[in-house]
Amino acid sequence: MSYATATRFEARPAQRRPFFQNVRHAALPAPAPFRPLARVLVSDDDPDIRQIYALLLTSHGFEYIGAPAGNGSATLALAAQTRPHLLITDVNKPGLDGHRLRDLIRANAATAHIPVLTVSAMEPWSDPRRAPAGPLDDYFLKPFTFEALLYRVVALLPLGAAAHDRLAERARHVPCYEHCHPVTGLPCLHTLADALPTLTARPGWAAVSLTLAGFPALVRRHGRPAAEGFLARLGGVVRAASGPQVLAAHPGFDPQIALVGPAEAVATTIETVTTRFEGVRQWSSRSAPQLPLPRIHLRHADDRAGLAIGLPALRAALRGYETI
Repeated sequence: MSYATATRFEARPAQRRPFFQNVRHAALPAPAPFRPLARVLVSDDDPDIRQIYALLLTSHGFEYIGAPAGNGSATLALAAQTRPHLLITDVNKPGLDGHRLRDLIRANAATAHIPVLTVSAMEPWSDPRRAPAGPLDDYFLKPFTFEALLYRVVALLPLGAAAHDRLAERARHVPCYEHCHPVTGLPCLHTLADALPTLTARPGWAAVSLTLAGFPALVRRHGRPAAEGFLARLGGVVRAASGPQVLAAHPGFDPQIALVGPAEAVATTIETVTTRFEGVRQWSSRSAPQLPLPRIHLRHADDRAGLAIGLPALRAALRGYETI
């Protein structure tokens, strides 16, 4: 199968408008009633920003809980009462700021387990109030697109495979403005879903997904910069190894990368990726011996899974894995 016009499978140019502008111009569908993926408590003193969080989180299947006026004391009470799966808090606001709020969340045994995503316009290293981040914490700069925020939210939540599938399906029906993964630069699930009917239309196609083994544990133990450094290197290796016949893209909001195309071309790409990634492992052992050596999980599917499949079927077909 030839893809001389393979550029139509490449990621569409990223529209890097700020997250807040994206939402003001997007007509998002009203979410259908269903069991939420997770409860997210938001503490922000700006009512417009709270409304944006509410719209975007619920449109992707999360339950939104807003602290009244972003009040710190009310946030603490709501966290103890509702036991959210994640707290998103702004830094600069009256009363308890975001850093103090996080400290009090950690100090209470009933809420100490809740991950906290602190959002600020200030660079974290320039903020003298910022305490060292713990394994349940993350720090995010604004303005941002919601897709970039969603990757951070998903990384902090204990979502299973079924929840990831539901999230990907919801996202397919929500406008996307950032068509590349913020770390790897590879196309997002919207690009992959649009290309799949053509990529799998004829027998002989194959799909393989790659993930970094133990990526969530790497984030918790060594911090997001170290973990995302490995992920960025894997993304670079995949981009360099993928030829015009193979689409490399993310099938969801987790770090998984899918390669889809003619079986021989996919096999050649995987061979090149694994060989080049061994160089990354050797580099890591020399430059960062305190970090675990990254390993790749490979998951396989082929045309026996069905012709002209969509994104849900592809995700289901890539459940099993081999480790190399």
